[in-house]
Amino acid sequence: MSDENEMFEEGEEGTVGAEAQPSKKVGFLPGIVVQILKWAALSLGAIIFIVTVVYITMQFMGAENQGMSQQQISPEYAGKAPVYDWFPNITGIRARTADSPPGMVMADIAIGYEQGNKIVQTELVNRTPQIKDIVRQFFATRRAVDLAPGKENDLKMELADKINSIMSDGKVRQLVFDNLSIIPGSE
Repeated sequence: MSDENEMFEEGEEGTVGAEAQPSKKVGFLPGIVVQILKWAALSLGAIIFIVTVVYITMQFMGAENQGMSQQQISPEYAGKAPVYDWFPNITGIRARTADSPPGMVMADIAIGYEQGNKIVQTELVNRTPQIKDIVRQFFATRRAVDLAPGKENDLKMELADKINSIMSDGKVRQLVFDNLSIIPGSE
């Protein structure tokens, strides 16, 4: 005990009492408010700095404005296309476009389905008139600009969905336009 008393007598008394003292008032604000404002300013400055760095980095990295969906897939990582059996009997389709004046669409379509699936093949044969009617109606509701070569993949997917909606045993996996001719209407 006497050693402890000697330590306090040597001038270290202020350190023990410093923690128990109330916070100082700086100007018209208490010390705690000043500390909170310092931390808030520091946090705000850090957020502004981080956002600025991210923005500059994104501007530098995205100079070509390419989205992730537009990135090229390396041939080493691209999957191989599956092999399908084909039903090529959807031929001679003719329809008028929805343009004014209407144009003419002529199409021959091959339908791809799972290889060796005789049930789907039989259903495609049995539903050929229905499928031809669906294809004709599909083209009759489109304008010539909707049938542009750049939109063929979307057309194929939408048409495959329409055909799949009537299929009961199996699904159409892919469509191929053997012939797709659009003749614009004349005034």
